[in-house]
Amino acid sequence: MIDTDPRLRAFGLLARVAEDRGQVYRWIAAGFYPPDSELVLALNSDRLVAEVRAHTAWLGADQARLAAGLKGIQQCAEVSLPALETEYGRLFGKSVERTSPHEATYRWRDASSLLEAGDGIVRALRQQYGQFGLTPRCAQEDHVAVELEFMAYLCRREATHWEASAAEAARQLRRHERAFLDDHLGRWLSEFCGRVHARGPESFYAQLSALTDAWLSLEDGPGYLPAARQT
Repeated sequence: MIDTDPRLRAFGLLARVAEDRGQVYRWIAAGFYPPDSELVLALNSDRLVAEVRAHTAWLGADQARLAAGLKGIQQCAEVSLPALETEYGRLFGKSVERTSPHEATYRWRDASSLLEAGDGIVRALRQQYGQFGLTPRCAQEDHVAVELEFMAYLCRREATHWEASAAEAARQLRRHERAFLDDHLGRWLSEFCGRVHARGPESFYAQLSALTDAWLSLEDGPGYLPAARQT
């Protein structure tokens, strides 16, 4: 039966968009966690790229802004788990070429010292996660993958509320997502992505960073300064 209630149809559309956004965040977050066999399979089978394309079809013409990152990831389809582990360790492990995946590293300008900035950010994030009963591992609260996964979680909760016709609760979740972008990811992710790309432009993580940067540019809006325009 076709639903003729325009309000319910609108809620259904909003639920699908929220769910799609959550899936994009989930895939990006998965890419920034330490690599595992599931990620390699998703790359080898083209599943990661195919799903991100499918979940961003609603963007229309703006989907083209993700094309370069997706094409780059597709070119990494034959990567092996040992190769990814080596590259992950070089970029994010204890290496002279290390790029920190933690928000506090990029927010030192917001406080009188790096330690003060880090402590404040971690406290704020713990409070945010705690509102939803979530507790990330200690010292991982401001990790890029954890913050992206939190956005995926918020989007999925928003979708659930739209599906239940709980419009006010869904809108509240959307406001929470907006605030999290403004207060956290939107304030440091572009610099992080730029650094990763500079460390190895041909690597999977450089292509993932390009996709992430383009996605956040769409999500965060005109106030977001993409890595390509960082000075």
